[in-house]
Amino acid sequence: MEIKIWGVVEGPISVQDFPEQEEDEIPVGSNYVLVCKAEIDGVIEDDNFWFEDLNDAYEWKKYFSKNIEPLVVDTSGYNEYN
Repeated sequence: MEIKIWGVVEGPISVQDFPEQEEDEIPVGSNYVLVCKAEIDGVIEDDNFWFEDLNDAYEWKKYFSKNIEPLVVDTSGYNEYN
């Protein structure tokens, strides 16, 4: 599946700043989240994208400060249990 990221809505946010009731939603090993405008199967909505490293999250944010084209994330072959 291909996901198009159209922009960053909020973040990066440290997982330490997440409310306790949402802790079970944080993927193991993730330290930061970006809330992004994402297109999945033709539907655009806000979605969370998780990062281990703060610099990786800022790379996405920097990309959108200079570009209007979406970032394309190919999730084929990705298994959430990897």
